[in-house]
Amino acid sequence: RRVHGDQEKEEEDSMSFVATEVYVAPTSVPQEDQYLLLNEDDAEMHRLGYKQELLRGFSGLMSFTFCFTAVAVLSSISILFNFGLSTGGPAVMVWGWVISSAFTIVVGLCMAEICSTYPSAGSVYHWAGQLARREHAPLASYITGWFNFLGNAAGDATFAYGFVQLLSAAVSLGGGSAFDNDTSVWIAIAVCLAWSLQNATRIDQQGWLNNFAALWQLGTAVVVIVSVLVAPPERQTAEFVFTSTHNTTGFGSMAYVCCIGLLMALFSFSGYEAGAHMAEETRDAGTAAPWGVVICVVLSAVTGLLYIVGLLFATLNINDALNGQSQSALVEVFLDAVGKPGALALTSLLIVNLYFSGMSSLTVTSRICFAMVRDAALPGSSFLYAVNPVTKMPLRAVALVFVLDAALLALGFVNSTAFSAVTSISTIGYQLSYAIPIFLRVTDGRTSFRQGKFNLGRWSLPLGWVASLWLIGSSFLFLLPTVSPVTPSSMNYCGVVVCGTLLLCGIYWWTLARHWFKGPPRPDSDTNCLEEPLTGSRTSSVHNAKHM
Repeated sequence: RRVHGDQEKEEEDSMSFVATEVYVAPTSVPQEDQYLLLNEDDAEMHRLGYKQELLRGFSGLMSFTFCFTAVAVLSSISILFNFGLSTGGPAVMVWGWVISSAFTIVVGLCMAEICSTYPSAGSVYHWAGQLARREHAPLASYITGWFNFLGNAAGDATFAYGFVQLLSAAVSLGGGSAFDNDTSVWIAIAVCLAWSLQNATRIDQQGWLNNFAALWQLGTAVVVIVSVLVAPPERQTAEFVFTSTHNTTGFGSMAYVCCIGLLMALFSFSGYEAGAHMAEETRDAGTAAPWGVVICVVLSAVTGLLYIVGLLFATLNINDALNGQSQSALVEVFLDAVGKPGALALTSLLIVNLYFSGMSSLTVTSRICFAMVRDAALPGSSFLYAVNPVTKMPLRAVALVFVLDAALLALGFVNSTAFSAVTSISTIGYQLSYAIPIFLRVTDGRTSFRQGKFNLGRWSLPLGWVASLWLIGSSFLFLLPTVSPVTPSSMNYCGVVVCGTLLLCGIYWWTLARHWFKGPPRPDSDTNCLEEPLTGSRTSSVHNAKHM
Protein backbone atom coordinates (compact mmCIF):
# COMPACT_ATOMS: atom_id res chain seq x y z
CA ARG A 1 0.00 0.00 0.00
CA ARG A 2 1.50 3.37 -1.03
CA VAL A 3 0.93 6.73 0.64
CA HIS A 4 0.46 9.54 -1.91
CA GLY A 5 1.45 13.13 -1.33
CA ASP A 6 -2.15 14.37 -1.65
CA GLN A 7 -3.52 12.21 1.20
CA GLU A 8 -4.93 13.89 4.24
CA LYS A 9 -2.51 14.91 6.97
CA GLU A 10 -4.60 13.12 9.58
CA GLU A 11 -4.00 9.81 7.83
CA GLU A 12 -0.26 10.52 7.70
CA ASP A 13 -0.04 11.29 11.42
CA SER A 14 -2.01 8.21 12.44
CA MET A 15 -0.13 5.82 10.19
CA SER A 16 0.68 2.55 11.95
CA PHE A 17 3.37 0.08 10.99
CA VAL A 18 3.06 -3.68 11.26
CA ALA A 19 5.59 -6.31 10.34
CA THR A 20 3.33 -8.02 7.82
CA GLU A 21 2.61 -4.89 5.75
CA VAL A 22 4.80 -2.64 3.66
CA TYR A 23 4.56 1.13 3.97
CA VAL A 24 6.51 4.04 2.62
CA ALA A 25 7.86 7.01 4.53
CA PRO A 26 5.40 9.64 5.73
CA THR A 27 4.76 12.40 3.19
CA SER A 28 6.88 14.91 5.12
CA VAL A 29 9.57 13.42 2.88
CA PRO A 30 9.25 14.60 -0.74
CA GLN A 31 7.15 12.24 -2.82
CA GLU A 32 10.04 11.29 -5.08
CA ASP A 33 12.09 10.27 -2.00
CA GLN A 34 9.51 8.09 -0.25
CA TYR A 35 10.97 4.74 0.83
CA LEU A 36 9.67 1.33 1.76
CA LEU A 37 9.53 0.72 5.51
CA LEU A 38 9.19 -2.87 6.62
CA ASN A 39 8.00 -2.27 10.19
CA GLU A 40 7.86 0.27 13.00
CA ASP A 41 11.48 -0.35 14.07
CA ASP A 42 12.70 0.42 10.54
CA ALA A 43 10.55 3.55 10.55
CA GLU A 44 12.13 4.64 13.82
CA MET A 45 15.62 4.09 12.44
CA HIS A 46 14.61 6.14 9.40
CA ARG A 47 13.39 8.93 11.68
CA LEU A 48 16.75 8.91 13.46
CA GLY A 49 18.52 9.24 10.11
CA TYR A 50 19.89 5.72 9.73
CA LYS A 51 19.29 2.70 7.56
CA GLN A 52 18.63 -0.62 9.32
CA GLU A 53 21.90 -2.54 8.85
CA LEU A 54 22.21 -4.86 11.84
CA LEU A 55 20.08 -7.97 12.30
CA ARG A 56 17.10 -7.52 14.65
CA GLY A 57 17.51 -10.89 16.32
CA PHE A 58 16.79 -9.90 19.94
CA SER A 59 13.39 -10.31 21.59
CA GLY A 60 12.41 -8.34 24.71
CA LEU A 61 13.53 -11.27 26.89
CA MET A 62 16.87 -11.40 25.10
CA SER A 63 17.34 -7.67 25.63
CA PHE A 64 16.89 -8.09 29.39
CA THR A 65 19.06 -11.20 29.68
CA PHE A 66 21.80 -9.57 27.63
CA CYS A 67 21.72 -6.50 29.89
CA PHE A 68 21.71 -8.63 33.04
CA THR A 69 24.60 -10.74 31.75
CA ALA A 70 26.62 -7.66 30.75
CA VAL A 71 26.17 -6.00 34.15
CA ALA A 72 27.18 -9.33 35.70
CA VAL A 73 26.68 -8.20 39.25
CA LEU A 74 27.70 -11.59 40.65
CA SER A 75 30.94 -11.66 38.69
CA SER A 76 31.76 -8.03 39.43
CA ILE A 77 31.35 -8.46 43.19
CA SER A 78 33.47 -11.60 43.04
CA ILE A 79 36.25 -9.75 41.23
CA LEU A 80 36.33 -6.91 43.79
CA PHE A 81 35.62 -8.88 46.96
CA ASN A 82 39.24 -8.49 48.09
CA PHE A 83 39.04 -4.75 47.46
CA GLY A 84 35.80 -4.42 49.40
CA LEU A 85 37.06 -6.30 52.47
CA SER A 86 40.25 -4.25 52.69
CA THR A 87 38.69 -0.89 51.79
CA GLY A 88 36.09 -0.35 54.47
CA GLY A 89 35.02 -3.90 55.16
CA PRO A 90 31.50 -5.30 55.70
CA ALA A 91 29.60 -2.11 56.67
CA VAL A 92 30.94 -0.15 53.70
CA MET A 93 30.24 -3.05 51.35
CA VAL A 94 26.63 -3.49 52.50
CA TRP A 95 25.53 0.11 52.99
CA GLY A 96 27.60 1.33 50.05
CA TRP A 97 25.69 -1.17 47.94
CA VAL A 98 22.31 -0.03 49.30
CA ILE A 99 23.07 3.66 48.66
CA SER A 100 24.54 3.01 45.23
CA SER A 101 21.58 0.79 44.31
CA ALA A 102 19.06 3.51 45.14
CA PHE A 103 20.81 6.12 43.02
CA THR A 104 21.57 3.65 40.23
CA ILE A 105 17.90 2.73 39.90
CA VAL A 106 17.16 6.46 39.46
CA VAL A 107 19.88 6.68 36.80
CA GLY A 108 18.52 3.56 35.09
CA LEU A 109 15.02 5.04 34.93
CA CYS A 110 16.34 8.26 33.38
CA MET A 111 18.40 6.37 30.81
CA ALA A 112 15.48 4.09 29.96
CA GLU A 113 13.29 7.11 29.21
CA ILE A 114 15.86 8.55 26.80
CA CYS A 115 16.44 5.12 25.23
CA SER A 116 12.73 4.82 24.45
CA THR A 117 12.93 8.01 22.38
CA TYR A 118 16.30 7.30 20.74
CA PRO A 119 16.71 3.49 20.39
CA SER A 120 20.07 3.37 18.59
CA ALA A 121 23.31 1.40 18.91
CA GLY A 122 25.14 4.56 19.92
CA SER A 123 23.12 4.75 23.13
CA VAL A 124 24.53 7.54 25.34
CA TYR A 125 26.75 8.80 22.49
CA HIS A 126 23.76 9.22 20.20
CA TRP A 127 21.54 10.66 22.96
CA ALA A 128 24.03 13.42 23.77
CA GLY A 129 24.03 14.50 20.12
CA GLN A 130 20.24 14.68 20.09
CA LEU A 131 19.74 16.46 23.42
CA ALA A 132 22.42 19.15 23.16
CA ARG A 133 21.83 22.40 21.34
CA ARG A 134 22.50 21.95 17.66
CA GLU A 135 25.70 24.01 17.71
CA HIS A 136 27.06 21.99 20.66
CA ALA A 137 25.82 18.57 19.52
CA PRO A 138 29.00 17.36 17.73
CA LEU A 139 31.29 18.05 20.70
CA ALA A 140 28.77 16.67 23.23
CA SER A 141 28.37 13.38 21.37
CA TYR A 142 32.12 13.16 20.69
CA ILE A 143 33.06 13.51 24.39
CA THR A 144 30.28 11.17 25.55
CA GLY A 145 31.20 8.56 22.98
CA TRP A 146 34.86 8.53 23.96
CA PHE A 147 34.05 8.24 27.68
CA ASN A 148 31.63 5.39 27.03
CA PHE A 149 33.99 3.64 24.63
CA LEU A 150 36.88 3.87 27.09
CA GLY A 151 34.69 2.74 30.01
CA ASN A 152 33.37 -0.27 28.13
CA ALA A 153 36.80 -1.28 26.85
CA ALA A 154 38.25 -1.06 30.37
CA GLY A 155 35.27 -3.12 31.56
CA ASP A 156 36.17 -5.85 29.05
CA ALA A 157 39.73 -5.86 30.35
CA THR A 158 38.54 -6.02 33.96
CA PHE A 159 36.33 -9.03 33.26
CA ALA A 160 39.20 -10.76 31.44
CA TYR A 161 41.66 -10.17 34.28
CA GLY A 162 39.06 -11.14 36.89
CA PHE A 163 38.40 -14.36 34.97
CA VAL A 164 42.11 -15.18 35.11
CA GLN A 165 42.28 -14.37 38.83
CA LEU A 166 39.53 -16.84 39.67
CA LEU A 167 40.97 -19.41 37.25
CA SER A 168 44.33 -19.07 38.99
CA ALA A 169 42.65 -19.56 42.37
CA ALA A 170 40.90 -22.68 41.07
CA VAL A 171 44.20 -24.08 39.79
CA SER A 172 45.73 -23.42 43.21
CA LEU A 173 42.81 -25.21 44.88
CA GLY A 174 43.41 -28.20 42.63
CA GLY A 175 47.00 -28.46 43.78
CA GLY A 176 48.71 -26.49 41.03
CA SER A 177 50.66 -23.24 41.18
CA ALA A 178 48.93 -19.89 40.91
CA PHE A 179 49.69 -17.89 37.75
CA ASP A 180 52.38 -15.24 37.93
CA ASN A 181 51.59 -11.71 36.77
CA ASP A 182 52.86 -12.00 33.19
CA THR A 183 51.14 -15.34 32.63
CA SER A 184 47.87 -13.85 33.92
CA VAL A 185 48.11 -10.99 31.42
CA TRP A 186 48.74 -13.29 28.47
CA ILE A 187 45.84 -15.57 29.42
CA ALA A 188 43.56 -12.53 29.81
CA ILE A 189 44.48 -11.35 26.30
CA ALA A 190 43.78 -14.86 24.94
CA VAL A 191 40.36 -14.83 26.63
CA CYS A 192 39.57 -11.47 25.00
CA LEU A 193 40.51 -13.00 21.64
CA ALA A 194 38.08 -15.88 22.27
CA TRP A 195 35.30 -13.41 23.09
CA SER A 196 36.05 -11.48 19.91
CA LEU A 197 35.80 -14.63 17.79
CA GLN A 198 32.47 -15.51 19.39
CA ASN A 199 31.22 -12.01 18.61
CA ALA A 200 31.69 -12.76 14.93
CA THR A 201 28.58 -14.98 14.99
CA ARG A 202 25.02 -13.84 14.29
CA ILE A 203 23.37 -11.87 17.09
CA ASP A 204 20.31 -14.14 17.32
CA GLN A 205 22.65 -17.06 18.05
CA GLN A 206 24.30 -15.01 20.81
CA GLY A 207 20.87 -14.06 22.15
CA TRP A 208 19.96 -17.60 23.14
CA LEU A 209 23.37 -17.98 24.72
CA ASN A 210 22.68 -14.86 26.79
CA ASN A 211 19.35 -16.32 27.91
CA PHE A 212 21.25 -19.34 29.18
CA ALA A 213 23.93 -17.12 30.76
CA ALA A 214 21.32 -15.08 32.68
CA LEU A 215 19.70 -18.25 34.04
CA TRP A 216 23.17 -19.57 34.90
CA GLN A 217 23.97 -16.36 36.78
CA LEU A 218 20.73 -16.41 38.78
CA GLY A 219 21.16 -20.12 39.48
CA THR A 220 24.76 -19.56 40.60
CA ALA A 221 23.62 -16.80 42.97
CA VAL A 222 21.10 -19.13 44.59
CA VAL A 223 23.59 -22.01 44.87
CA VAL A 224 26.38 -19.85 46.32
CA ILE A 225 24.18 -17.98 48.80
CA VAL A 226 22.48 -21.15 50.06
CA SER A 227 25.80 -23.01 50.26
CA VAL A 228 27.65 -20.38 52.29
CA LEU A 229 24.70 -19.84 54.65
CA VAL A 230 23.56 -23.42 55.20
CA ALA A 231 26.71 -25.55 54.96
CA PRO A 232 29.15 -23.95 57.46
CA PRO A 233 28.76 -24.91 61.14
CA GLU A 234 29.71 -21.37 62.18
CA ARG A 235 28.56 -18.03 60.83
CA GLN A 236 29.21 -14.38 61.54
CA THR A 237 26.80 -12.21 63.50
CA ALA A 238 24.50 -9.56 62.05
CA GLU A 239 26.50 -6.96 63.96
CA PHE A 240 29.65 -7.96 62.07
CA VAL A 241 27.92 -7.92 58.68
CA PHE A 242 26.11 -4.60 59.04
CA THR A 243 28.27 -2.49 61.35
CA SER A 244 31.92 -3.66 61.39
CA THR A 245 34.65 -2.01 59.32
CA HIS A 246 38.08 -3.09 58.13
CA ASN A 247 40.78 -0.87 56.69
CA THR A 248 44.12 -2.00 55.31
CA THR A 249 44.55 0.85 52.82
CA GLY A 250 46.99 2.80 55.00
CA PHE A 251 44.71 5.86 55.15
CA GLY A 252 43.70 7.00 58.62
CA SER A 253 40.47 8.74 57.66
CA MET A 254 37.56 6.30 57.68
CA ALA A 255 35.41 8.83 55.82
CA TYR A 256 37.95 8.84 52.97
CA VAL A 257 38.06 5.03 52.98
CA CYS A 258 34.25 4.87 52.80
CA CYS A 259 34.31 7.11 49.73
CA ILE A 260 36.88 5.09 47.79
CA GLY A 261 35.18 1.90 49.02
CA LEU A 262 32.18 2.78 46.81
CA LEU A 263 34.24 1.65 43.83
CA MET A 264 33.15 -1.97 44.42
CA ALA A 265 29.45 -1.11 44.28
CA LEU A 266 29.69 1.36 41.41
CA PHE A 267 31.81 -0.87 39.18
CA SER A 268 29.54 -3.83 39.92
CA PHE A 269 26.59 -1.66 38.85
CA SER A 270 28.17 -0.41 35.61
CA GLY A 271 27.19 -1.38 32.10
CA TYR A 272 23.41 -1.33 32.47
CA GLU A 273 23.14 0.68 29.25
CA ALA A 274 24.02 -2.58 27.46
CA GLY A 275 20.42 -3.17 26.39
CA ALA A 276 20.32 0.33 24.89
CA HIS A 277 23.42 -0.39 22.79
CA MET A 278 21.60 -3.41 21.35
CA ALA A 279 18.44 -1.44 20.52
CA GLU A 280 19.08 -1.60 16.76
CA GLU A 281 19.12 -5.38 17.09
CA THR A 282 16.02 -5.61 19.32
CA ARG A 283 12.45 -5.98 18.09
CA ASP A 284 10.03 -3.30 19.36
CA ALA A 285 13.10 -1.48 20.66
CA GLY A 286 11.24 1.59 21.93
CA THR A 287 9.58 -0.57 24.59
CA ALA A 288 11.77 -3.67 25.00
CA ALA A 289 15.15 -1.94 25.36
CA PRO A 290 14.16 0.54 28.13
CA TRP A 291 12.28 -2.08 30.11
CA GLY A 292 15.28 -4.38 29.81
CA VAL A 293 17.44 -1.67 31.40
CA VAL A 294 15.02 -1.03 34.28
CA ILE A 295 14.36 -4.67 35.14
CA CYS A 296 18.08 -5.41 34.91
CA VAL A 297 18.99 -2.63 37.37
CA VAL A 298 16.35 -3.62 39.94
CA LEU A 299 17.12 -7.35 39.76
CA SER A 300 20.87 -6.67 39.92
CA ALA A 301 20.38 -4.52 43.05
CA VAL A 302 18.51 -7.29 44.87
CA THR A 303 20.78 -10.11 43.66
CA GLY A 304 23.94 -8.19 44.57
CA LEU A 305 22.77 -7.33 48.08
CA LEU A 306 21.82 -10.93 48.85
CA TYR A 307 25.17 -12.14 47.47
CA ILE A 308 27.23 -9.66 49.51
CA VAL A 309 25.33 -10.35 52.74
CA GLY A 310 25.59 -14.11 52.21
CA LEU A 311 29.35 -13.96 51.65
CA LEU A 312 29.91 -11.72 54.68
CA PHE A 313 27.98 -14.03 57.00
CA ALA A 314 30.37 -16.79 55.89
CA THR A 315 33.54 -14.64 56.31
CA LEU A 316 34.83 -15.85 59.67
CA ASN A 317 38.07 -13.85 59.67
CA ILE A 318 38.81 -11.01 57.24
CA ASN A 319 42.61 -11.14 57.62
CA ASP A 320 42.70 -14.90 57.02
CA ALA A 321 40.53 -14.47 53.92
CA LEU A 322 42.71 -11.70 52.49
CA ASN A 323 45.99 -13.49 53.17
CA GLY A 324 45.03 -17.04 52.19
CA GLN A 325 47.07 -19.25 49.89
CA SER A 326 44.68 -18.85 46.95
CA GLN A 327 45.17 -15.03 46.98
CA SER A 328 41.38 -14.71 46.62
CA ALA A 329 39.30 -13.81 49.67
CA LEU A 330 36.24 -15.21 47.92
CA VAL A 331 37.83 -18.63 47.45
CA GLU A 332 39.01 -18.64 51.08
CA VAL A 333 35.44 -17.98 52.22
CA PHE A 334 34.27 -20.89 50.08
CA LEU A 335 36.95 -23.12 51.64
CA ASP A 336 35.81 -22.29 55.15
CA ALA A 337 32.16 -22.75 54.26
CA VAL A 338 32.02 -25.89 52.12
CA GLY A 339 35.51 -27.42 52.10
CA LYS A 340 37.90 -27.91 49.21
CA PRO A 341 35.68 -29.88 46.77
CA GLY A 342 32.77 -27.52 47.36
CA ALA A 343 35.00 -24.46 47.01
CA LEU A 344 36.32 -25.73 43.70
CA ALA A 345 32.77 -26.34 42.46
CA LEU A 346 31.53 -22.86 43.49
CA THR A 347 34.61 -21.18 42.01
CA SER A 348 34.05 -23.04 38.74
CA LEU A 349 30.46 -21.74 38.60
CA LEU A 350 31.74 -18.19 38.96
CA ILE A 351 34.45 -18.71 36.32
CA VAL A 352 31.74 -19.66 33.80
CA ASN A 353 29.77 -16.58 34.88
CA LEU A 354 32.76 -14.35 34.26
CA TYR A 355 33.29 -15.83 30.83
CA PHE A 356 29.71 -15.09 29.77
CA SER A 357 29.89 -11.61 31.30
CA GLY A 358 33.05 -10.69 29.44
CA MET A 359 31.65 -11.95 26.16
CA SER A 360 28.55 -9.74 26.56
CA SER A 361 30.68 -6.79 27.65
CA LEU A 362 32.80 -7.01 24.51
CA THR A 363 29.62 -7.12 22.41
CA VAL A 364 28.49 -3.83 23.97
CA THR A 365 31.89 -2.21 23.37
CA SER A 366 31.82 -3.22 19.72
CA ARG A 367 28.40 -1.57 19.29
CA ILE A 368 29.48 1.80 20.66
CA CYS A 369 32.54 1.50 18.42
CA PHE A 370 30.31 0.73 15.42
CA ALA A 371 28.04 3.69 16.18
CA MET A 372 31.00 6.04 16.43
CA VAL A 373 32.71 4.89 13.22
CA ARG A 374 29.35 5.09 11.43
CA ASP A 375 29.33 8.80 12.25
CA ALA A 376 33.11 9.17 11.64
CA ALA A 377 33.97 9.90 15.27
CA LEU A 378 37.05 7.66 15.41
CA PRO A 379 40.30 7.79 13.45
CA GLY A 380 40.13 5.45 10.45
CA SER A 381 36.32 5.41 10.42
CA SER A 382 36.14 5.06 6.62
CA PHE A 383 37.90 1.69 6.96
CA LEU A 384 36.31 0.53 10.22
CA TYR A 385 32.72 1.20 9.11
CA ALA A 386 31.72 -2.17 7.67
CA VAL A 387 29.05 -4.79 8.36
CA ASN A 388 29.60 -8.41 7.31
CA PRO A 389 26.90 -9.21 4.71
CA VAL A 390 26.44 -12.77 5.99
CA THR A 391 26.40 -12.39 9.77
CA LYS A 392 25.31 -8.71 9.84
CA MET A 393 28.03 -8.10 12.41
CA PRO A 394 30.49 -5.13 12.57
CA LEU A 395 33.57 -7.33 12.46
CA ARG A 396 36.14 -4.55 12.03
CA ALA A 397 34.74 -2.78 15.08
CA VAL A 398 35.06 -6.03 17.02
CA ALA A 399 38.70 -6.32 15.93
CA LEU A 400 39.46 -2.75 17.03
CA VAL A 401 37.90 -3.43 20.43
CA PHE A 402 40.12 -6.48 20.89
CA VAL A 403 43.23 -4.41 20.13
CA LEU A 404 42.23 -1.76 22.68
CA ASP A 405 41.36 -4.38 25.32
CA ALA A 406 44.73 -6.05 24.79
CA ALA A 407 46.50 -2.69 25.18
CA LEU A 408 44.75 -2.01 28.50
CA LEU A 409 45.57 -5.51 29.76
CA ALA A 410 49.21 -4.97 28.76
CA LEU A 411 49.41 -2.30 31.48
CA GLY A 412 49.72 -5.28 33.81
CA PHE A 413 53.22 -5.93 32.43
CA VAL A 414 54.28 -2.49 33.71
CA ASN A 415 52.44 -2.18 37.02
CA SER A 416 51.09 -4.92 39.28
CA THR A 417 48.36 -2.56 40.56
CA ALA A 418 47.10 -1.88 37.04
CA PHE A 419 43.99 -4.01 37.64
CA SER A 420 42.67 -1.52 40.20
CA ALA A 421 43.45 1.38 37.84
CA VAL A 422 41.67 -0.28 34.90
CA THR A 423 38.64 -0.89 37.12
CA SER A 424 38.61 2.81 38.07
CA ILE A 425 38.99 3.80 34.40
CA SER A 426 36.00 1.63 33.51
CA THR A 427 33.82 3.07 36.26
CA ILE A 428 34.61 6.73 35.62
CA GLY A 429 34.13 6.22 31.87
CA TYR A 430 30.70 4.71 32.45
CA GLN A 431 29.65 7.30 35.02
CA LEU A 432 30.51 10.39 32.97
CA SER A 433 29.08 8.96 29.75
CA TYR A 434 25.79 8.38 31.60
CA ALA A 435 25.85 11.82 33.22
CA ILE A 436 26.24 13.90 30.04
CA PRO A 437 23.02 12.91 28.20
CA ILE A 438 20.95 12.94 31.40
CA PHE A 439 22.28 16.41 32.26
CA LEU A 440 21.52 17.60 28.73
CA ARG A 441 18.01 16.14 29.06
CA VAL A 442 17.25 18.43 32.03
CA THR A 443 19.00 21.49 30.56
CA ASP A 444 19.31 21.93 26.78
CA GLY A 445 16.68 19.28 26.05
CA ARG A 446 14.27 20.33 28.79
CA THR A 447 11.57 21.57 26.41
CA SER A 448 12.49 19.85 23.14
CA PHE A 449 12.70 16.24 24.39
CA ARG A 450 9.89 14.09 23.00
CA GLN A 451 8.94 11.39 25.50
CA GLY A 452 8.59 7.89 24.07
CA LYS A 453 6.57 4.83 25.00
CA PHE A 454 8.49 4.49 28.27
CA ASN A 455 8.50 7.77 30.17
CA LEU A 456 8.67 9.13 33.72
CA GLY A 457 5.99 11.77 33.29
CA ARG A 458 6.30 14.69 35.69
CA TRP A 459 9.11 12.92 37.56
CA SER A 460 11.41 13.08 34.56
CA LEU A 461 13.14 16.38 35.39
CA PRO A 462 13.50 15.95 39.20
CA LEU A 463 14.93 12.43 38.80
CA GLY A 464 17.17 13.68 36.01
CA TRP A 465 18.76 16.26 38.31
CA VAL A 466 19.27 13.66 41.07
CA ALA A 467 20.89 11.25 38.61
CA SER A 468 23.15 13.93 37.11
CA LEU A 469 24.45 15.16 40.46
CA TRP A 470 25.08 11.61 41.70
CA LEU A 471 26.96 10.53 38.57
CA ILE A 472 29.15 13.62 38.37
CA GLY A 473 29.92 13.73 42.09
CA SER A 474 30.75 10.04 42.47
CA SER A 475 32.95 9.98 39.35
CA PHE A 476 35.69 12.07 40.94
CA LEU A 477 36.14 9.50 43.71
CA PHE A 478 37.88 7.15 41.32
CA LEU A 479 40.74 9.52 40.60
CA LEU A 480 41.81 9.27 44.24
CA PRO A 481 44.62 6.98 45.44
CA THR A 482 43.41 3.73 47.02
CA VAL A 483 46.58 2.78 48.92
CA SER A 484 48.90 4.76 51.21
CA PRO A 485 51.72 5.66 51.02
CA VAL A 486 51.41 6.58 47.36
CA THR A 487 54.42 5.32 45.40
CA PRO A 488 55.02 4.74 41.68
CA SER A 489 54.11 1.08 42.15
CA SER A 490 50.94 1.74 44.19
CA MET A 491 49.72 4.90 42.48
CA ASN A 492 46.22 4.99 41.01
CA TYR A 493 46.98 5.61 37.34
CA CYS A 494 43.31 6.09 36.47
CA GLY A 495 43.71 9.87 36.29
CA VAL A 496 46.80 9.55 34.10
CA VAL A 497 45.09 7.22 31.61
CA VAL A 498 41.82 9.18 31.54
CA CYS A 499 43.57 12.55 31.13
CA GLY A 500 45.96 11.12 28.55
CA THR A 501 43.07 9.70 26.53
CA LEU A 502 41.18 12.99 26.73
CA LEU A 503 44.31 14.85 25.61
CA LEU A 504 44.66 12.63 22.54
CA CYS A 505 40.95 12.96 21.80
CA GLY A 506 41.18 16.72 22.21
CA ILE A 507 44.13 16.97 19.82
CA TYR A 508 42.31 14.82 17.27
CA TRP A 509 39.19 16.98 17.67
CA TRP A 510 40.89 20.35 17.24
CA THR A 511 43.17 19.30 14.42
CA LEU A 512 40.83 17.13 12.35
CA ALA A 513 37.47 15.99 13.65
CA ARG A 514 35.85 19.36 14.32
CA HIS A 515 36.19 20.31 10.67
CA TRP A 516 33.94 17.53 9.41
CA PHE A 517 32.39 15.61 12.31
CA LYS A 518 28.76 16.75 12.66
CA GLY A 519 27.66 14.19 15.24
CA PRO A 520 24.80 11.71 14.85
CA PRO A 521 22.08 12.84 12.42
CA ARG A 522 19.26 14.78 14.07
CA PRO A 523 15.60 14.42 13.05
CA ASP A 524 15.26 18.23 13.37
CA SER A 525 18.09 18.84 10.88
CA ASP A 526 17.81 19.49 7.17
CA THR A 527 21.07 17.59 6.65
CA ASN A 528 20.08 14.27 8.15
CA CYS A 529 20.52 10.99 6.35
CA LEU A 530 17.22 10.77 4.46
CA GLU A 531 18.87 11.23 1.10
CA GLU A 532 18.86 7.62 -0.10
CA PRO A 533 16.28 4.82 -0.03
CA LEU A 534 16.24 2.57 2.98
CA THR A 535 16.73 -0.32 0.65
CA GLY A 536 19.98 1.24 -0.53
CA SER A 537 23.13 2.24 1.32
CA ARG A 538 23.04 5.06 3.80
CA THR A 539 25.18 8.11 3.06
CA SER A 540 27.28 7.90 6.20
CA SER A 541 29.46 10.58 7.66
CA VAL A 542 32.44 8.36 7.04
CA HIS A 543 32.23 9.15 3.34
CA ASN A 544 32.95 12.75 4.24
CA ALA A 545 36.04 11.75 6.17
CA LYS A 546 38.09 9.70 3.74
CA HIS A 547 41.03 11.98 4.29
CA MET A 548 41.59 10.42 7.72
